[in-house]
Amino acid sequence: MKEKLLIALTQSLKGYLTESNATRLVQKILRTLEQQLHANYLYIAQQNKKTSYLDITHAQGVSRNALQDFHKRIGSNTIGRIFFKDSFNIITKASNLDDYEEMRIDKDYTMCLAAHIGWEGRTYGFIACYFDQEIEIDIATRNFFMAMAGACSAAFEKEELLRIISELRQFDVETGIYSHQYFIRRLEKEIRDTQFETHTLALVILDMDNFKAIINLYGEEAAKDVYKTSAEVLKKHIRGCDVLGAHGIDEFILYMPDTDAKKAEQVMSEFNATLTKLTFTDNNITTTFSCGITQLRENEGTIEDLIHRAQVALYNARKTADQTISIEL
Repeated sequence: MKEKLLIALTQSLKGYLTESNATRLVQKILRTLEQQLHANYLYIAQQNKKTSYLDITHAQGVSRNALQDFHKRIGSNTIGRIFFKDSFNIITKASNLDDYEEMRIDKDYTMCLAAHIGWEGRTYGFIACYFDQEIEIDIATRNFFMAMAGACSAAFEKEELLRIISELRQFDVETGIYSHQYFIRRLEKEIRDTQFETHTLALVILDMDNFKAIINLYGEEAAKDVYKTSAEVLKKHIRGCDVLGAHGIDEFILYMPDTDAKKAEQVMSEFNATLTKLTFTDNNITTTFSCGITQLRENEGTIEDLIHRAQVALYNARKTADQTISIEL
């Protein structure tokens, strides 16, 4: 029996290192538990971060109605013990009626095994396995069930870490604003989602006028500090719906929904006016930005031409003088 369960555990864990989505691995674990322990149905309930209620997130053999009706809080009975005291529980009608009723989700059952799901010392939910007759829970069976619960925890933890890493990749390390790659994806989605509607959108590329001069006089770190602080100033001049990204080492790229080029020009002028009153770093450095602005044309469905026009506008601005704002429609 021990060897059989060990083989089943090993087979279930295949793909853990390569599978980024926890769902497929967890469903495989639930199917293995169902087959090896001859369970009637199983599920994993996790705490909803917004409501604090527990919702079933993964299930095997649970009816649709039971899935929809499941909506529990962490009480003082079995669920409370799973979260705060006992990582493993056996529930029967004979042991405690309140525990039995709390764990009943679909119909009467004879036995339920439940174990916590969590990581980093915190419980986020539990796995429950139901039987229509009592089974012997020896050391091998208990360890097998706990190992499978641990495998689910590890799968969820890995998925959460990958999600955090993915979110971090959205941001430029130097400034904390969106990375150029993520900005482009956002702009593409913005245009795609509104391409069949009348939709105004301004695109701005901003280039720091004296970035190289700052490097020559004060060093690269000072230039990066001015660039980063300028981003914070710019954020105060744009709206929450406007999207700001990094664009090269001394440029920003910005799109402003429901805004035309003239309105964007006004915002950029106000931004430059604010910068002229500020100094940065201990060296009291001043800076301004030249800007190239364009706006989305009617029926324009891709971003290549849009970005190109903004780059042409910036080129024309750079040929003129510092803090020049040029529009290319």
